[in-house]
Amino acid sequence: MSEKLDLFDRRILAVLQRDGSIGPAEMSEIVHLSPSQCSRRMQRLRQDGLIRKTVALVDRESINLGIVALVLVRLVAHSSHNEQAFRDWIERTPEVLSCHYVAGDLDFILHVATKDLASYENFITNALVKAANVASCRSNIILKTLKETTELPLSFIA
Repeated sequence: MSEKLDLFDRRILAVLQRDGSIGPAEMSEIVHLSPSQCSRRMQRLRQDGLIRKTVALVDRESINLGIVALVLVRLVAHSSHNEQAFRDWIERTPEVLSCHYVAGDLDFILHVATKDLASYENFITNALVKAANVASCRSNIILKTLKETTELPLSFIA
């Protein structure tokens, strides 16, 4: 980060987290800065890495992804080779939306989406269990999502 974020930068980040398609002219009206100032600040936030990328959030149900689960994974053994093989498998597997390396009695938590229970069973038995040295996995199918956001809290910015 090239300089400390001021109130306008924080406002711009908050707006972009809700709608990344907003351009400088519309941003100008929202945060009360000139379009050129908004454009410069938005560009700087991207260059400084505060905005990693802008994406479209696709509605999963509209593309027939009816099952979402959290899968708790433990590897057979902890070695750099086993972990790298598992990470490589994760990168090649589109059903895995996110993968978290965790401390505790597990090794990874996967956020997975599939079409239906049959495809989920296939994912578990024919993909995950056969993946790089998986000792065990436990599934938690999500019945209802109470909160889901991509917005990070900005109150911790120094």
